[in-house]
Order: sequence, then C-alpha cells, then structure tokens
Amino acid sequence: MISNYRTIRDARHGMTIVELLVVMGILVILLGIAATAVKTGTRGKKQREAARQVNSYIASAQARAMQLGRPVGVEIVRNVTDTNGDGTVDTGISNASLLMYTIETPPPYAGDEVDSALDITNTSGTVTLTDSTARFAVASTLLTLNATVDIRLNYRGPRYTATVNQLTPLTLQFTMPVNDHTIFPTSGRVPCQIFLPPQRSSATPLQLPTDMCIDLTCSGVGNTGNQFANWNSGVHDSVRFTFSPRGNVDEVSAINGVWARPGGNIHVLVGKYDHAVDATAVMGTDGINDVSFTGLSYLNYINPTVDPDLETNLADPTSMWVSINHLTGQITTTRNKQITNTYLTGPVFTGASDQNAALLAETRDYARSGLIISGQGDE
Repeated sequence: MISNYRTIRDARHGMTIVELLVVMGILVILLGIAATAVKTGTRGKKQREAARQVNSYIASAQARAMQLGRPVGVEIVRNVTDTNGDGTVDTGISNASLLMYTIETPPPYAGDEVDSALDITNTSGTVTLTDSTARFAVASTLLTLNATVDIRLNYRGPRYTATVNQLTPLTLQFTMPVNDHTIFPTSGRVPCQIFLPPQRSSATPLQLPTDMCIDLTCSGVGNTGNQFANWNSGVHDSVRFTFSPRGNVDEVSAINGVWARPGGNIHVLVGKYDHAVDATAVMGTDGINDVSFTGLSYLNYINPTVDPDLETNLADPTSMWVSINHLTGQITTTRNKQITNTYLTGPVFTGASDQNAALLAETRDYARSGLIISGQGDE
C-alpha cells in the first residue's frame, strides 16, 4: 500500500521556476511582435481614411457634372471664423480645411420672361447692355455689384466676360477682344444669356474625420504650385474647382474669386490638423494672419529649426496626396514621399522659391507618377 502511494505521488510533477520564466519570456516576445504588427498596420490609417473620403467626394462631384451636363465641383472652406461678427476673422487656421461643399453651376439665366432682352450699345468695341424694360429684375438677387459673369448674345456665338456695373436696372459691360470680328449693332435689343458662378448645392457637405484636415500650405496646381496657400492674398477665400460635363477639370478659383483654366494637375495634401498647427509655428505665424506672411521656406517644414519636436504634414510619410489630372479628370490618392536631410544638402538651390519648388516636386513624386501611369501609386 505504501509502495503504491509513493508511486502515484512520484508521478505527479509541475513546472519549475526556470520553465515558467522561459514560457513567460516567449509570451512577452510574441506580444511585442503582435503589438508592432498592429501599430504598423494602423499607422497612417486615419490619414488614408480621410484621403479616401476626400477622393470619393471629389469623384461624386465629377459624376454629377457628367450627369447634369454642366459644371459641378467642390469648395474647400478655410477653417477660419469671425466670432464677434465684425467682418474680420479672428480664430482658426486659414491654411487648413475641415469642410468641403459640392458646388453646381446654375442653368443660364435669360431673364424673367420668354421675350426678355437687353438694350445694346456698342461704342468703339465697348459693349453696354441695359435692362430698360425690367425683364431681368431677378438679377439683383443673383448677382453682386462689380462681379464678373460670362454672357452670350442671341443664344449663340462666343461667351464674353462682362462686369456688373449696376443691379437695378441691370447694366453689363464688356470690351470686345481684339481678334473678335463679331458685328454688333450700335443700338437695339438683343436676347442675353447670363452664366452664373457656381453655387453651393443641397448635397451633404463633407466633414473630415476628427484630427484630420486638408493642409493648404502645400496644396496647389502643377508639380510645384502652392496657389492654395493664401500667402499675401489678404483674403480667406475658399478654394473651388469644377469639372466639365466631359469629366475634366473645367476651372479653378483659389484667390479673390477669379476663375481660370488650370495650368496643371490639382494636388491637395491630407494630413493631421495638429501638424497644420505646427506648420504655422514653424513659420512664426499665428495661423490667421498667414495672408500677410512673406518668409515661406519649406526647408523649415522638413527640418524645423525653431523647435525640432514640431512636425508638419509635408514631412510626414503618412500624409496623403489627393490629385486630379486636369486633362482627363483621373483622381488618385497616393502617399506623401518623405524627404530626408540628405536631400536637403544635395541639390544646389539659388533661392527660396527654387527650394520650395524642388521640395514640392519631390514630395509629389508618387502623385505625379500615379496621374501619368494609370493605377500606379493608388491606395
């Protein structure tokens, strides 16, 4: 009996301290590997999601233009607020955006009645159109004094850019282009179509995810352009661009409400709002009055000298470029190319503008490739 008891007792055994420590060590290593994998997988996830939303919102405006047969686009609103209502913005960051709207070009306005027409006066190529019969009275609610609008006479022929000289009665005036040989009567009446500027539509605006923004300090047109940064503009106008019914980029308006054909592809940088705040600190601005700042140098964005701990979206490899080919309308989302300090000492720059252009061209390298070769760099 005693022998059997000892046999059973001797057969029972557990883990030693050494074995337990080995198992715990293995678990710690596995947890470390898992944590690293999770961190790597989620790194830049919010930027990618924000860029995906921006891409989709722009694409929906493009599809809307093709559906309606007239220009439709987006408005990127600067994050500034006039808190006391005195007409001067006093909070926010002018070169960051948290909100986008869909904008649509209304159908041409040809007056309030079927037989609406304007009196025409042509004096040495200066054409004046006047509403003497009050058939364009609604124009006072659609237009603003001194605004510029496109007009077309007799429902055919070229468009002319005219200035609104008076609202009541409506008076428009334009100068005939030098090479335009269209013959206008010196007096008489003529039907007139007025092409109104794009207006915000009823579509739901896009609010970017928490802590994300469109960084306008580095966004613009072309491989090296930063036209969306409102340096020296003196205003806080929204950035707007529209698509034509064919799907290509029709016009862009970034500063002072002036619409023009883009001379290159459109690039907007999507990143962290805190990094946009840091960018103002790097440049020594308050974020609101960036409009009067003249000392821009993107070298400081890449390697801040005021505080090495400051970070900017231009230097963040998890930032994303959303780019639109102005000729084809192709929209791509690509990662930002990180610039290292070795690049900063490599090229020979002749001035600040050359430095800025070179840095923007380098960071948009993947985006440019994606717009040239379909599918490359898409995320």
